[in-house]
Amino acid sequence: MAARTWSALVIPVLLLRLLCAPTAAAMKQSWSFAGEDREQFLIERFGFSTGGRMDVRVRDVSVFNGAASLKSARAGLLFVHEDALWDAMEQLQDARDGGAERYCVLQNRSAAAAWIDLADEATWSLSRVVANDAAADDALVPGFYYLFFVQCTSGLQLSFHMDADFRNGALNFLSAGDSPLPAVYLAMSLAFLAAAGLWLRHLRANADHIHSVHHLMTVLVVFKTVSLFAESMRFYYMKTHGDTLTGWTEVYYVFVFLKGVTLFAVLLLIGSGWSLLKPHLSRRDKSVVSVVLALQVLSNTAMIALEETAVGTRSWVTWRDLLHAVDLLCCFGILVPIVWSIRTLRQSAFTDGKAHINLQKLTQFRAFYLAVVTYIYVTRVALFLLDASLPYDATWVAVLLSELASAAFFAVTGYRFRPVQQNPYLEVSTRIDSLDEFSVGVDDDDDLDSSDRASSRGRGGVRGSV
Repeated sequence: MAARTWSALVIPVLLLRLLCAPTAAAMKQSWSFAGEDREQFLIERFGFSTGGRMDVRVRDVSVFNGAASLKSARAGLLFVHEDALWDAMEQLQDARDGGAERYCVLQNRSAAAAWIDLADEATWSLSRVVANDAAADDALVPGFYYLFFVQCTSGLQLSFHMDADFRNGALNFLSAGDSPLPAVYLAMSLAFLAAAGLWLRHLRANADHIHSVHHLMTVLVVFKTVSLFAESMRFYYMKTHGDTLTGWTEVYYVFVFLKGVTLFAVLLLIGSGWSLLKPHLSRRDKSVVSVVLALQVLSNTAMIALEETAVGTRSWVTWRDLLHAVDLLCCFGILVPIVWSIRTLRQSAFTDGKAHINLQKLTQFRAFYLAVVTYIYVTRVALFLLDASLPYDATWVAVLLSELASAAFFAVTGYRFRPVQQNPYLEVSTRIDSLDEFSVGVDDDDDLDSSDRASSRGRGGVRGSV
C-alpha cells in the first residue's frame, strides 16, 4: 500500500520531467554507453509527423561484469508513444519498487512492438515509418516518441553504441514541433536588429545624456541580434543535414555566451545605479557583481556542454542539473542590488528635503524589480510548464513566446532607463552639500545602519551603495 502511495506521488513528477525533456534538435546522432548500470533512463524525445521515419541501429554490445552473460541479460531500448507514456511510467516505477519479485517491462513484448532487445542481435536494427492510422503492423502514429533504456538484470553493466536517424520527410531532420524554428529565430533577429537601430537613433538624439551603462546596453542588443541570427542559421543547417557540424554553431556559442554575461552585467549595474547615479561601485556591489558574473560564466559553460552532450548520458544529466542550479542562483543574484537600492531609497525618501526626487527613483526601482521578477518567472517557470502542455507539432510556440518575452523585457528596460533630459532615474541634485550621497566614501559597504546614521547627521539621500 505504501509503495502504491509513493508511486502515485512520484509518477506525476517523473512524467512532468519527461514531458519537459528537451526535444531532439536534429537527429542524426550517435551515443556511446560504457559500463551502464542504471536500471532505466530517458535517452531521447522526438516528434514525428506523418511521413516521418525512424532508423535505429545498435552495435558493439558487451557485458562488463563476469557474473552475467549477454544471452541471459534482460535489457533493451523501448520506444514509447506519448499516449502510452503514463502506462509506461507506471510499469517502470513498479519495476523499480518491486524488489526481488519485481516486474520487468521487457517481458511479453511482441515482435511488432517498437523495441530493441540487447540480448538478441537480430533486433539490433529497427526501422519504422509514421502513418496517419498505422494500418501496417509495424507503422508508427504521429506524436512524441520517448526512447528509454531499461534493464532488469540486477548488477548488470552494459556497454553499447547506438546510431539513430530520425526525420520528418526527406530533408527535415528536426522534430515536428521544431521545424518552424529557423524562421522564428530569423524573424526575432530582424526584430532585434530594428530595435538596435531605434536605440542607436535615440542615443544620437540624446548624446548629452548618455551614460556608460547605455553603451553596454547597446552592446547587449547587438550580441542578442547576432546570437539569434546564428541560431537561425544553425537550426536551418540541422534541419537539412541532421547534425550541428557547421561554423554557425561556434558563432552561436560565442555570442550566446557574450549575450548571457552582458545581460546579467547590465541588470546588475542598473540595479546598483552604476554610471547613472554614481560613478563607482561600492565594495558590496562589486562583490555581488563578481559572484553573479562568475556564476553566469559557469552557467553558459554548462549550457554549451549540455548542447554538445548526448541526451541520456551521465554527463548530460550532470551538466543539466548544474545549469539549472547555477541559473537559479544567477536569477536570485540580480535581484539583490535592486532590493538593496529599494530599501536604501525608502530609508532616505523623506530626508534632506528631496522626498520628491527619491520617491520617483523608488518608483522606478520598484517597477524595474517587478519587471525582472516577471521576466524570470515567465522564462523559467511559465514557459517550462507551457512547453510540457504543447502538442508534438507546436513546441515552437514556447520558443517564440520566450523570445517575445525577452524582447518585451528589453524594450521595457530600455524605455525606463533611456537617456533623456528628465528621466526620474537620472534626476540627481547638483547641490554641493548633496555630493556625499554619490561618493564611495570611507566605508564602501554602506549598509542600512550607516545610512541611518548619516541621515541623522543631515546627509540623507541615496548613498554610494545604491
